[in-house]
Amino acid sequence: MKAMTSKTYTVLFTPEQVEVQVESGTTILAAAAQAGVFINSLCGGDGVCGKCRVIVRLGEAQGGTTNHLTRVEIQQGYILACEGRVMSDLVVEVPPESQLTSDMLAEEHPAEQFAETFLMRTHVPKLDPLVRKVYLELPAPTLENNLADLERLEHALSKSLGTQEFQMGLKITQRLATLLRSSDWKVTATAAYRGSLTEITEVECGNTSRCNLGVAVDVGTTTVMAQLIDLTTGGTMGIASRYNSQIRYGGDIIRRIMHASQEEGGLSTLQQAITGDINSLIQKLQQKFRLGCADITTVTAAGNTTMMHCLLGILPDYIRKEPYVGAAYCPPPFRAAEVGIKINARGLVYCLPCVSSFVGADITAGVMAVEMHKSDKLTMFVDIGTNGEIVIGHKEFLVAASASAGPAFEGTDSHDGMRASAGAIDHLQIYNKDRLLSFSTIGGKPPVGICGTGYIDLLAELLKNGLMDKRGKLNTTCGSKRIRSGEHGQPEYVVIRARDSGRGKDVVITQADIANMLRAKGAIYSAGQVLLQSLGYTFDDVERVLVAGGFGTSLNVESAVTIGLLPDLPRQRIQFVGNASISGAGLAAVSRRKYDEAREIAQSMTYFELSTDPTFMGELVSACFFPHTDIQRFPSVMEALADGRLSKEG
Repeated sequence: MKAMTSKTYTVLFTPEQVEVQVESGTTILAAAAQAGVFINSLCGGDGVCGKCRVIVRLGEAQGGTTNHLTRVEIQQGYILACEGRVMSDLVVEVPPESQLTSDMLAEEHPAEQFAETFLMRTHVPKLDPLVRKVYLELPAPTLENNLADLERLEHALSKSLGTQEFQMGLKITQRLATLLRSSDWKVTATAAYRGSLTEITEVECGNTSRCNLGVAVDVGTTTVMAQLIDLTTGGTMGIASRYNSQIRYGGDIIRRIMHASQEEGGLSTLQQAITGDINSLIQKLQQKFRLGCADITTVTAAGNTTMMHCLLGILPDYIRKEPYVGAAYCPPPFRAAEVGIKINARGLVYCLPCVSSFVGADITAGVMAVEMHKSDKLTMFVDIGTNGEIVIGHKEFLVAASASAGPAFEGTDSHDGMRASAGAIDHLQIYNKDRLLSFSTIGGKPPVGICGTGYIDLLAELLKNGLMDKRGKLNTTCGSKRIRSGEHGQPEYVVIRARDSGRGKDVVITQADIANMLRAKGAIYSAGQVLLQSLGYTFDDVERVLVAGGFGTSLNVESAVTIGLLPDLPRQRIQFVGNASISGAGLAAVSRRKYDEAREIAQSMTYFELSTDPTFMGELVSACFFPHTDIQRFPSVMEALADGRLSKEG
């Protein structure tokens, strides 16, 4: 008998015009991955998020028409890519709301500009980079001065660096004698910091000390950002960013941990995705400044604990399993080539330390960058991103917790939500009786969805105008033509009508979206409340609230307070610090002292497990109202209600 063979079909993806050959029964999402086409899939292909919507323009696909799609969408050919299977040659259109842009250039990304400014304003006591290039003019050996070549080099370096212990690789040692003599004993040694030990990673002829560059990297769950730093001056040369390519395997860390542990080759796939992103950003910066790989001698990286594990190819599986312990929180420096990052062949990767499984190196880096650990003021540091972390303290103590907010504030866990990219509504206002909107979009493009800051403005405006009550319920009796019954009978509010959108469809916020946002904001506020209570403080005692993350440059503070995301404090106490993670990573690159300081911060910070606190669930339930069940906690909102500036409905 002949063995049965599967049929092979061609799938053409538009608008990219990319073709791929796949076997019959392959999911469209898997076909897209093979073709290198990015399709938004927050749940990693489990059919849960409903984000991977595509349109089958030609051919036959089986399945994929779940309750995530409306009847009209199904009639238009929409299908979920993770469930739709290839049964013939196909032409598949990836609509704008399902597309993921591959790169975000520095000049188009406001957070990148803020990160550069923030780093320049951060005080570095002494420029002493992790990797230094030292020009040496060695005395030639004589009968009276007959030190061996290696000891002669180490002796001169010791005088320059003040260190005593060195190590050097065999290959460099083997060619050292010839190199010293051919250069007339004038060489540049590259010295890398390894705590009490200094590694001589390279010896070059002549003076090359002026060309010593480092790259600081923020490995975010959603976005990866790289900052090119001149290690001889400490100045920033340029910044670039792009989406984290791991997005195709899941929008949150739990999905990615599951992919790493349950899929064959899953961990390797995740590591290759993130190192590929970093290499792409480094290459972009190299091309812009006409650099070679050898010019970049070090990479300093910060990110959450899962991202650090994935970067190093360390299995993160036990992070999500009780007792929630990671494999390594303070890893030593590793050879970049071993990690898979393409810089100088002997270059090193320094990962900043994590605190716990759910408070990562990005928080350590941020705390160091804002110098919270040196301040006399009681400070609350809040990182609002794909995950939510909070640190409370000052120079005497630091206590941290992770708030299970999920990706709601990334705008990706909602019906028409999207990341902060071109066409995303980032700010809006409802301004007259007809409930009309004024709004802005990123890049000034026609609106195709709503990002996190846009959602916070929208919720505040719905509340203020009586279109939504304090429980988060849309007011179906207020007479607004924008509130309607959705496909599945739940209310929704039409933000942008199809004729005005950039995708030919209404942009809406659904009742389910509001409920998701309500839980997320409640988790962050209640986490801060419980942390303060455990320390004997209240929000009134907090002298500074520092908001980091993607929101740190564009969040409307009044909107955030109105919905109860941030505490109702005098506004001058609330400051935005942008991408503090990359700022901290950059500080470590230019200062060995700061690198050591980051380790001291991580070791001194206490992790508070919210799930074991008996008061947390009660506080969370109370915080799941706009702004809170106890309106006394929000005096400015209460005053506005009394004056009629906010609707009293609900």
